[in-house]
Amino acid sequence: MIRLLAVIAAMATAMALAPDWAAAPRMAGPIPPDRVVKMRINDPRPWEAVPMKLQDDAGRGECVASIIDTRSFRQQIVEPAPGDIQARKGRMLAPHRTPAAREDGEPNDLVAVEEVNPTETRPDALFAGISNTGWDPPDCTVAVGPNHIVSTVNTSIAFFSKTGTKTFQQPLDNSGTPGFFEPQGALNFVFDPKVIYDRIAGRFVVVALEYYSSGTAYVDIAVSDDSDPNGTWYKYRTSSVVNIGGTNYWVDYPGLGVDANGIYITGNLFDFAGTSFGGGWVRSVQKSTVLSGGTATYADLRLASGSSYQVADAWGGDRAVLVHRGTNVSLILTAINNPFTTPSAITRTVTVPSNSAPPDAGARGTSALLDTLDGRIMNAVVRDGKLYTCHAVSGSTRALARWYQVNLNSWPNTSTNAPSLAMSGSISPSSTTESTFFPAIAVNARGDVAVVHAASSTAIYPEVRAASRRATDASGTLGTPVTLASATSSPGGSGTSRWGDYFACAVDPVNECTFWGIGETRNGSGWTTAINSFTVTPSADLDGDGVVNAGDIGLLLLQFGDCACCSGDLDQNGIVDSGDLSLLLLQFA
Repeated sequence: MIRLLAVIAAMATAMALAPDWAAAPRMAGPIPPDRVVKMRINDPRPWEAVPMKLQDDAGRGECVASIIDTRSFRQQIVEPAPGDIQARKGRMLAPHRTPAAREDGEPNDLVAVEEVNPTETRPDALFAGISNTGWDPPDCTVAVGPNHIVSTVNTSIAFFSKTGTKTFQQPLDNSGTPGFFEPQGALNFVFDPKVIYDRIAGRFVVVALEYYSSGTAYVDIAVSDDSDPNGTWYKYRTSSVVNIGGTNYWVDYPGLGVDANGIYITGNLFDFAGTSFGGGWVRSVQKSTVLSGGTATYADLRLASGSSYQVADAWGGDRAVLVHRGTNVSLILTAINNPFTTPSAITRTVTVPSNSAPPDAGARGTSALLDTLDGRIMNAVVRDGKLYTCHAVSGSTRALARWYQVNLNSWPNTSTNAPSLAMSGSISPSSTTESTFFPAIAVNARGDVAVVHAASSTAIYPEVRAASRRATDASGTLGTPVTLASATSSPGGSGTSRWGDYFACAVDPVNECTFWGIGETRNGSGWTTAINSFTVTPSADLDGDGVVNAGDIGLLLLQFGDCACCSGDLDQNGIVDSGDLSLLLLQFA
């Protein structure tokens, strides 16, 4: 009798934990648009999404890990069926819109450079990433480890070798075998994923959001146990319901970055009724415990002013910094003091050339326009005391991708110092009808900067391009963009079509030199993603004085030997030797 009662109790518990399948039937593959419109699943475990009640805009929480081995999934690769109809993720969410950015900044004489320089971007590998999953837009990102690549989209994750062999793909939600986040409790709406490779710890880090109309929301976090994504992951389903003055808010549009001590996740706060914007938000997760699957401890901080904060992913001993567009002439940099205990924000304003939100972009063969978003910052990175970031701005009748280099001047480690703009530039194609947008920026060990971005016009199908520069190039200039991948069609219909909403660019940790990028393209079956690697060709003018002479020979000789990503490695084989000296002498003035 006792055993029977135990069985009945277990069945009752399982039924209580199960989703409301009548409201949201389980499906293998993406959710058709009609179901997206109607489905409003109730979270069966609302007690897991206890609101974070902020005191002085701050609060603390913790979450126990689910330890999951991807090799135990019944089917290692689950791809969507061809021909699935795309569904916009926004239809699952309450109405939400960030407030318009302030356009009242003081005028200045700063100019974003639009000239190109001779630096060449040399494409290398190209292979298909994840294709149309049924969700629109894809929101594609990529992370690169020593031997593997991880990519995320709405709403799937995949692992690849560096030659493009796919070893794993699953939906992020509960429609997989199981879904990537399903074992820890994720239901049928997991969106806005991002992935990075933590070069300091040698781990992949994935975040994604969940939202349910019953008033619950989550930030899902996954950390690999080593540099091979095939295997054990430590996963955390953390509530992202934030209570501000008695009103509950959920988190949208995440940013992700790390430094030596923490994982930092940013977002925008919206109330569940769709009537109020709560500002920006950052969650700081102490990294030491999650790297071994221990309890995640974290602190939240509301950033009452501003929106769409991005985390400048930090290299080496640099500290993670947040960045967002302040006004039409400013960037706001934010550092978090005491991030895991009693977080508080310190900010600095950096004056930049005047800019405004970009217009939407035209595309070949369609009356639809591609949504270039609202001028928000797209991504950022900190390396060697410099912050690099980018967004799209108005180039009058077209969108232009713009990038910035900000010298931190030892801030925030030295709190009295002020960061300053070092240079800025815009990617302005010679064809005045072409738009560039969705930039993603990265910088390698040599100081080369690369910007992966989208390009389109009524004369061309959308493309994924990259432009780059050497550290010694003229201020603000990039080389001529090269096309990494092209679409063969454009979205149909009319009005505005989602595209993106973001691309990604990363540096290969093996040589700290090769860049990898991902962007959206399109074929007859819908959207797809392209993953590329590329390099920046070095110059024999090592000191950047405009002439190849004895000074450059001296610099090259100082680098002789194993020297990955050194400026003197002209043949890019990882060694500075007589072969490089010969190449330099061929260009000797």
